[in-house]
Formats: sequence, structure tokens, C-alpha cells
Amino acid sequence: MDDEFFVSGSRDTKLALWQVQDKYQEKYDSDGDLIQPVTQFLNPAIIRSCKTAQKVRAITFNKSLKEMVTLSLNGYVHVWDVERFRQRFSRRLSSCQDNVCMAMKNDSSLYAVGCRSYTLLLDSRTLHTIKKIPARYSGCGIRSLSFEDNIITIGTCVGAIMFYDIRAAKYLESSINSSRAVVLKTSRGYVYPDEDLMVDQQVEYTPAIYTHCYDYSGTRLFSAGGPLPANLCGNYAGLWQ
Repeated sequence: MDDEFFVSGSRDTKLALWQVQDKYQEKYDSDGDLIQPVTQFLNPAIIRSCKTAQKVRAITFNKSLKEMVTLSLNGYVHVWDVERFRQRFSRRLSSCQDNVCMAMKNDSSLYAVGCRSYTLLLDSRTLHTIKKIPARYSGCGIRSLSFEDNIITIGTCVGAIMFYDIRAAKYLESSINSSRAVVLKTSRGYVYPDEDLMVDQQVEYTPAIYTHCYDYSGTRLFSAGGPLPANLCGNYAGLWQ
């Protein structure tokens, strides 16, 4: 939330407020070298249960409204008063399958929530769904979202990154072929074991995009992720210009 406080959410439906104090900061000498590497352990200042939640999967902080909005796996969004760290109300989403990620527009007017086959746009004041954006691929699973002005960048579990223009109400189209949408497709990355993948699934493996972000210029995109199936381990990272 700021340089001193941060909030975490967990699968046991609890939210924890943490405070980083000066005594936990590392100390450096005049040459900029770390004087004494010390590991410090923090205890949360406050712990609260998120009512009607099932596994807290995402949190966003709306500074202008002084609210914190959390997303739970059972298809609810929950609004919290950050000054009192208390839950105000909850609202059930119109789509409640695989709700695992959310993002807030730069001007704090919209929230985006990722589902199995849709990206939902919510009014930040009412939490009502104002638009349901279907994914380019059926059941692709939205795993990461971000806003860049009026463009929503959408990371999926099928190794594809898509871009949706809110103002034009459509996916970005190729400047070469207007009938084709702009889609970034990831490389394989690293996955183990390959043998189990080939025998059990009989499909081409692609990593899920669990996170992505732009640089300050907005012209480069970093994406990262890895295998979706629990029986596989691996990783993926890509930098796009």
C-alpha cells in the first residue's frame, strides 16, 4: 500500500497487514557495502478473515477510494476499508470459474478480473459488471492482467498474450492483416519431466503466463510463468519489444 505497509492474502481466506519498520532495514557503510547481513522475521500487525471467501487469489489497492479489493476463487470480490482494515461488503461475480487474477485501471475507475473464458470489467465504485470480454481462445484461462491506458494486456494458460482496446471495444489487430488479432505466443521455456507430459496429455505444451509488466516507456513487456499441471515443474520468462 505504501513504503511502510503491505497486505498479503492466503488460501485459508485470511488477510494480513504487515508493517516494515526502520529497525528491519539493512545498514550500509560509506562505501555502500552491507555492514552485517541479518535476516529479520516479521509478524503481521493484524490478521482478518475474509468472509464469504474461498482462497484469496488477488488483491488490488485503490488509493483514491481508500479501499482494498480482494478476489477469491469462489467468484466473489470483497471490498475492505484500508484505514480500519475491515471488510465492508462482498459481491458475487457474473462468472465464477477460475477467478485467479485482477488489475486496476490507472485512473482507478475500472477493475479487470480474469476468468476461464472471459475478462470482466467492473465499475470500481459499485463492483457491477459493465463488460464481459470473451477470450480469443475458448477456455484458455486468464492468468494475469494489466492496464496500459485503455489497453488491457491478458496473459493466458495456453502460452498466449492478447491485447484488448477498451475504447475501440475489440482486440488489437495486426497492421499487416486487419483480420488477425495481435497475439504474442510464448516459447516452450523449461519443463520437466517431458516423458510424463507426452504420455499423459498428448498435447503440445505451452507455459501459463502468471505475471507480466511493462517498463516505464510502455514499449517493452516482460512476461513469466510456467507449467499449469501440478505434476510438472518448470519455468518461462520472455521479454517483448
